[in-house]
Amino acid sequence: MALLGLNWVNMSKSVIETKEEIEATFGIAYLEELSCCEKVLKKVKKRAQRKLMPLYSKKQNRWMLGLYGEKIRKRASAKVYLELVNPLIGYGVFAGESLPSLSYIGEYTGTLRKRRRFKDKGNDYIFGYMVGAFGTPWIIDAKEKGNFTRFINHSFYPNISSRGVVVDGVYRVIFFANKAIKKGEQLTYDYGPTYWNGSRPYPQDL
Repeated sequence: MALLGLNWVNMSKSVIETKEEIEATFGIAYLEELSCCEKVLKKVKKRAQRKLMPLYSKKQNRWMLGLYGEKIRKRASAKVYLELVNPLIGYGVFAGESLPSLSYIGEYTGTLRKRRRFKDKGNDYIFGYMVGAFGTPWIIDAKEKGNFTRFINHSFYPNISSRGVVVDGVYRVIFFANKAIKKGEQLTYDYGPTYWNGSRPYPQDL
C-alpha cells in the first residue's frame, strides 16, 4: 500500500521490474509467501479449519481453490512492474500484460504476527488477517518483508479485489482482477474506510 508519499526512497529509477530491484530500491526482503513462527502457524491453522466448517464457506473456498489454488501453491503472480506515479503518491503497480477479468494477481505476503495496537498505528503496510466472521489478533505486516502487492495503491473505483482462501490448511489473502485490465494500466484496490482513521488524510478524488 503506497499512498500519500509512503514510498519516499531514491526515485531516480522510474520503472522497477525485478524482485532484486525491489529489494535494492526499497530495502525490504522479498517474500514469495507468508512468514510466521511455528506457534502462530499452529493457531491460525486451527482457526482456518473452524472457518471451513459451515457448508457455504467450504463450497466457496472450494470454488476459489478451483480458480486460483494451483497458482497460489506455485507462488505465481501476474506479470506486473512498479512505476513512479508522482512524488506524492510514490510507486504503484502496473499491468505488464492485458489481464482478463478474474485473473489472479498475487498473494499479499509479509510477516504474520499479532497486532500491536499502539506500535502499529504508523505502519501503512498492514493487512488484516480475518480468519472467520470475527476479528483476529493477527495481521500481515509487509513493512520490512513482502512482495509487489504492498505497493498497490488505493482507489474508490478499483480494478482488483481481495479475498481470503484456505490453502493446505493456511488462510491466505489474494488479489484478483474484478474487470478486464489493459496492459500499462495501474492496479488499484479499495483500502476500506478503517484505513483512513486517525492521522491519514482521507482522499477525496482517488
